[in-house]
Amino acid sequence: MKQVSVDNLKENDILALPILSQGDAVLIHADVALTDGIIRRVRNLGTKTVYIKDEKEGVSTDNKDMPAETEEYPYKVEQTAYNSRQVVKRILEKHIYKHNEELKVIVEEAQRILDSVLSEPEVINNITEIRNVSTDMYTHCINVCALSTIMALRLKMSDKQVHNVAMGAILHDIGLRYINVPYININEDKMSAKDAVEYKKHTIFGYSSLQDEAWLPDVAKEIVLFHHERVDGSGYPFQHKGDRLKSEVKLVSICDDFDSLISGIGNEKMKIYEAIEYIKVHAGIKYDPTITAKFLESVAAYPVGCVVYTNSGEKGIVVRQNKESADRPVIIMTEHADGTPYKENVEYNLLKQLTMFIVDTE
Repeated sequence: MKQVSVDNLKENDILALPILSQGDAVLIHADVALTDGIIRRVRNLGTKTVYIKDEKEGVSTDNKDMPAETEEYPYKVEQTAYNSRQVVKRILEKHIYKHNEELKVIVEEAQRILDSVLSEPEVINNITEIRNVSTDMYTHCINVCALSTIMALRLKMSDKQVHNVAMGAILHDIGLRYINVPYININEDKMSAKDAVEYKKHTIFGYSSLQDEAWLPDVAKEIVLFHHERVDGSGYPFQHKGDRLKSEVKLVSICDDFDSLISGIGNEKMKIYEAIEYIKVHAGIKYDPTITAKFLESVAAYPVGCVVYTNSGEKGIVVRQNKESADRPVIIMTEHADGTPYKENVEYNLLKQLTMFIVDTE
């Protein structure tokens, strides 16, 4: 893999890393063969440099010449999620309380996401590329739906349970449409007392708007109502404990909190590895321990394309994951500790470089 100026791109060059928007939305996927039209599009985006696959047989890996391993990149399910977000946004922007006919279309998008996941079995076994694409409610609902659906499949839930999870997850925050308080990049405990009370009503408002809809399963409605309950009874609206909560609710609760932490929905925004640590610390306290363990082994702390800093002060980019350890990826170095760029391709597999650690990300 090598970094090249957009002005030097040629037809049939292969993208090594996806091209992202400023909000981290995937604009052009990795492994795409460039055409003149795509190159023009890249220039129009204002992108200055991109990473393309090197024509050489191998790169310097752990300081030894070895053939490059197969790299893992974001799955096509991301494109389905992106398209679904547009539908969800269009419907919810004009949605009025209890005028729910068009919400059936949103549930159809949940099915579309599920179908996309099922068409790519590899994503069920290795969900490493969970990316925060923006800080809005619409993307949050799509992210939680996709992540919850994948996790339900990984937990070997029944077909009925998986469908219920998908439907409940995509509608779980519908109640945010019925409140009028700021909730972006602010923790509940940092809100004013009045705003915090109002914000917490979104679970009840969401449920009450959907409770009479025969087309939505009861479990999906419970996800809307209980997704902020916690297994130790510290949640809301009713402080239910773990034995009162269905496994589908517990699953969506974890996925919702994780995406909320990295997108800033009802929380101060965190980096992905910080959110993972938060979930880990609260396993068995706020979150069901069995579901949490499966979640933690599934999500990469440092997704492909993530810019990282090592304990020696050097800078690199994550190029692929190690399935054995979600927090020890393979990185390609870009800058030395003094800020000078690497002139050669140097890859480090952190499962082999035992004294090298990632200490921060951009």
